[in-house]
Amino acid sequence: MAQQFDHSLLVEQEQSQRATVFRVYNYYRVGLAFLFLYLFLDPNLNEFVGGMDPDLFGTVIVTYLAVNILAGVFTLFVRADLLASTRTALVVIVLDIVAITLMIYASGGVSSGLGNFLFFVLAFAGGLIRGRVSTLLPAIAFILTIYGESYLYFLNRNEIQGFFQAGILGIVYFVTNILFQTLSNQLRKRQSQVLTLEQINQFIIEGMRTGVVVTTENYETKMMNRAAERLLNLRNTNTSETQNTLPAVLRDVVADWKTDPLPQEISFTDNQSGNQLLANLSQLNSPSSESDTLIFLEDSTEVQRQAQQLKLASLGRLSASIAHEIRNPLGAVSHAAQLLLESGGLNSDDRRLCEIIQDHSLRMNQVIENVLQLSRNQIPDKVNLILEEWLMGFVRDFTETRSDSLKITVDIDQPQRSVLVDPGHLSQVLSNLCENGAYFSEQATGKSRLLITGQVEPMTDTFVLDVVDYGKGVETHHINNLFEPFFTTQENGTGLGLYLARELCLINGLQLTYRPSDAGGSTFRISFNANQGDE
Repeated sequence: MAQQFDHSLLVEQEQSQRATVFRVYNYYRVGLAFLFLYLFLDPNLNEFVGGMDPDLFGTVIVTYLAVNILAGVFTLFVRADLLASTRTALVVIVLDIVAITLMIYASGGVSSGLGNFLFFVLAFAGGLIRGRVSTLLPAIAFILTIYGESYLYFLNRNEIQGFFQAGILGIVYFVTNILFQTLSNQLRKRQSQVLTLEQINQFIIEGMRTGVVVTTENYETKMMNRAAERLLNLRNTNTSETQNTLPAVLRDVVADWKTDPLPQEISFTDNQSGNQLLANLSQLNSPSSESDTLIFLEDSTEVQRQAQQLKLASLGRLSASIAHEIRNPLGAVSHAAQLLLESGGLNSDDRRLCEIIQDHSLRMNQVIENVLQLSRNQIPDKVNLILEEWLMGFVRDFTETRSDSLKITVDIDQPQRSVLVDPGHLSQVLSNLCENGAYFSEQATGKSRLLITGQVEPMTDTFVLDVVDYGKGVETHHINNLFEPFFTTQENGTGLGLYLARELCLINGLQLTYRPSDAGGSTFRISFNANQGDE
């Protein structure tokens, strides 16, 4: 579904700004009322205000101050959308114009200089009120000012020069209002553009497959996109602590990087899911966020898949060379050893040497078969399998071909769980894992037995299949080399079984990992992606 811009955010932000401007304007009104009241009550300054009609001025200024204080308290408890209403601003501005023009009249007209205070009122009006209604306000101020000058003129309290001053003020009223209307419209357009760009950036970041995290010096998360939540297994965790605090595994990475910021890209493993992640870190240089760290997270699975394709292509070419250059001579050596064994003129020592030649020829041939097998299986033929039903068939076929009394217990917590995988590849993977597990279980306990379990990992919501043996487990210093080709701890092993199993998992979009089992043996876990199985 295509994402759409949320214009309500622009409306909410504009309402919030208009409400803030309205509150600031109300503070100005209260301050102005106190200033006029102070001038009126001070005997040394009262000649500037209320000189013509002190009673009217006193009544207006006290009423104006009381109304402004009540309005200031009112703004503290009213929603932003009501304060941002054009109707509210219009009523307040008209009342201010009327109150100030009455005080101008009571002070002797425009010659008192109080008319200049209407500039600020009309400037705020240009920012708070749009359109023709805003242009109407300087007209009201001009008409009331002219009316006051006319009344004073008929009372012989001013001269004809007052009309000229009132006309100049009227022009300035209109210019001030129109100027601030223009500035307000330009700022509003710029704000709309900035918010649109901000939403575009958010959509881009949210849609990225790369995880993006911004963290503070105290490892508090300021921003994290969905990809980062998925890579760090946080999408099913809704607590405020996990949302606001950087996960421990990533916190350690950032701490190590801060001590040595030279490597820009750091590889680490998520302990909960076993995912291999790449973190690209950089320091934000904004003055307001000197200690913030920007982190880009990537799943190295895709990199591994690309490397897998390159390896498979190389193995394909290598396999052809092996088949022509090694396999045929090896077959001749093995055949010659067999002919020698069938001859009757060999003593026991010579026969033993021929058996050694045959055994090692078979072992080398198995290595070649494994490499050829890997190179031939480049494109998986995936089908949906009911996992428990398929596993029961696999266990039956696998145990019937063995001479020992191998016992495999299968425990799948969701009997109808289906997975999308190449059944031939999965069979080869499990065969390798079961062969190894049976060998080490028998070595440690004297009994050949295994446990295969399937369940959903609660932290990652990923379905996993575990092959558990009862051996002694893998020694710690061998774990990092476990899936390397030709690495083995068995006397007669080729070192390609686990490597081949992991490569087959990778080309099927699966992940094969190792972890010690609770019973002391080994657990090899096959993790299925979210889109590879459902209930």
